[in-house]
Formats: sequence, structure tokens, C-alpha cells
Amino acid sequence: MTKKPMVVRLLVLLVVGSVCLALGGCMTPAPTTDEVTITIEGSGGASSPQAAVTPAEKAYHSATEFYRVRELGKAIENFERARELDPGYVEPLYGLGRIYLVDTQEFEKALEMYELARDLALDDPYSHSSLAYAYFVMGRYQESVDTYVEAVQLNPDDADAFLNLGYAYEKMQMHLGAIEAYRRAQELMPDDTRASQSLAHLYYRAGIYDQAIAAYEKVRIRGSASAYTLSTLGFLYMKIGNLDRAETLFLAVLQQTPGDVTARANLAGVYRDKGDYGKTVEQYELLLQERPDDVSYLLALADAYNEAGQYASAIITAKHVLGLRAGSGSAYIAWAKALEKQGNYEGAIAKLEQAKSDPEWRSHAILEIERQHQLIEIREQKEARDRWNQG
Repeated sequence: MTKKPMVVRLLVLLVVGSVCLALGGCMTPAPTTDEVTITIEGSGGASSPQAAVTPAEKAYHSATEFYRVRELGKAIENFERARELDPGYVEPLYGLGRIYLVDTQEFEKALEMYELARDLALDDPYSHSSLAYAYFVMGRYQESVDTYVEAVQLNPDDADAFLNLGYAYEKMQMHLGAIEAYRRAQELMPDDTRASQSLAHLYYRAGIYDQAIAAYEKVRIRGSASAYTLSTLGFLYMKIGNLDRAETLFLAVLQQTPGDVTARANLAGVYRDKGDYGKTVEQYELLLQERPDDVSYLLALADAYNEAGQYASAIITAKHVLGLRAGSGSAYIAWAKALEKQGNYEGAIAKLEQAKSDPEWRSHAILEIERQHQLIEIREQKEARDRWNQG
């Protein structure tokens, strides 16, 4: 059936509307109506005659307008009417498939519509990619992969089809296929960061940090990096030991979102790894302003106090932890470390004995007790030598 130019434009509107709705809905409210009329203007000048449309096209146009105003029942009725009037008219099948897939979630009906559309338009890549997406939504990932492959064979320059093929490969844990699909999508749409973002996530999960960094940097350079992306990139730089770069990225995240506890905790880790315990303490203290009773941050702060030589503060923090979590072996160990740093090995042993009651820390506490006894022996030997030297 020959389609008028306006028909094609209306189909595009329907597809765009589908994307908007999938992302949360961007349809504008419209008054309820029992009848929708559409005027089809000619494509020529002001004196051009009105373009003729077939009854099937009129029904299709009415369906798209009913869909626009969210009258799904009447949209379905008119799409079906268009199909009856012209069984070879493929656009109504896309409209019905979209309603059943996204709006009413009648997946089997949606699949039937998209399969019929594919059969009517075997040489149209869009018919294959639409069906592939329906398979994906239904969790039929192998069929989704197979059908996306058909789509990209028909149109090797369809970036979105390659991107979606990558998603389907990932669902099947076929990571090499996903990487190749994402790379092709990246080549076809270099200014779109979705493929780079997907590649970065894939490399990150696989532990291929250098490739993940390269992909995340492409996203960052294009100015579309979210705070999450910047924070993840900072973490990756930590993993490869580039602490200065990690610090810069975490500071950038915190400048945008000061309440980002993950970025701040990672920044504290950067300073700890750099041996800058004063800044480590500062970051954990800021974190605890947001989460004053977070035991993991309190314990990290106690350790930072010990490394910074603030032993009294370390003991106060360990006591705070014990008030929140009685019998915490890690709190007693932090307390023991503060006492050891001050040369009070006997006091450290007493705290380590209490740490032994915590099964998670029992083995560590026993080893530390043995080490404290060795420190006491070394101290006694030194004192004996000093007395001997003095006469």
C-alpha cells in the first residue's frame, strides 16, 4: 500500500511518544473526546489540493490521535479497524504492539503484533528491531539476539540496534559479543555516550580496569558524566594506584554533591593510602556528621586517629562503637592499638583479651596478644641494658 508523507510523520510521532513514555511519560494532557478528526494538508503550496487518504489511513490517523490523548481503548479499536481495511498495512501493527508491550503489558499480544509486522516487512530493519525489543522485554534473550542480528544485517549503520544487541548479549553473559556490539555502536554514534558507558560498566565488572578507565574518560570528556560515573572513575584510578587523579575526581564529585558519602569515603581512602592521616581524619569526621552512628565509619575514624597520633580521640571513638555494638572485637582492637602506641602494652593486652570474645576477631586478637608480650620483653631487655649501662 502506498503511504502518504503525512502518514510517515505520524508514525514517527508515535515512535517518539513511545520513547518518552518508556522514560516516564512526556505526553501532554488533552481533553477527553468521543471523536477525533484529523485534517491532512497537502505537501505543496497554499493552493495545493488536500491530500487524499484511504479509509485505512484515516483509521490509523485517528488511532494515533486517540493514543496521543491516552484513550487506549479507542486507539486499539482504530488500529484494528485500519488492519481490517488493509491487512497489508504494517503501521497499525506497530501501534498495537507498542500499546500491548508498554501500556497494557499484554506481552503475548504485543509479540503477535510485532511478529506479524516482521512477516509483512521482512526487508525492513525496523520490523526486526521492534520484534527484538519485544523479545528482550519478555526475557527471551536468545531470540532477541538473533532478531537484532537480522536487523543489523539489513542495516549495518543502525547504531541503536547495535546498542540494544549489546544489552541482549550482556543478559546472556556473552561479554565478547556485547563488547563488539557496543564498539560498533560507538563508531556509528561517537557523540552519544551510551555505548561508552555500557562498555565501561562491562570492563569494570570484568576487572579490566585500564579499558574501563578509557571508556569512562570518553564519557567524561564529552561532558555527560554523572556524579556516579566520576566517582566510579575515581575508584578505578585508586585501583591502579593513581591516587592524585582519584583525589581530583572525588573532589569534583563532592563539589557538585557535598552529601555524596561514597565519594567522601573513597576520598578518605585516598588520603589514607597517601599517608595523609590528618586529611583522612577530616573526611571521616565529615562523613560522621551525616551518619553519626555508622559503625564502619567510626571504626575507620578510630584507625585514622591512631595513625594521626590522636590516641585519646581513638579511644573515645572505640568506646562510642562499643556503646552501639557491645563486644565489638574491632573496637577493642582499635582501643588496644591506641594503648600500644602510648607504650601501655599491658593495657593493650587487657583490651585484646576482651576482643577474643568476638569470634570474628579471636584469631587476630590472640596473635596481637603474643606480639604485645614480645614488646613487653623487648622493653624489659632495654630497661635492663639501661640499668647495666648506668652502673
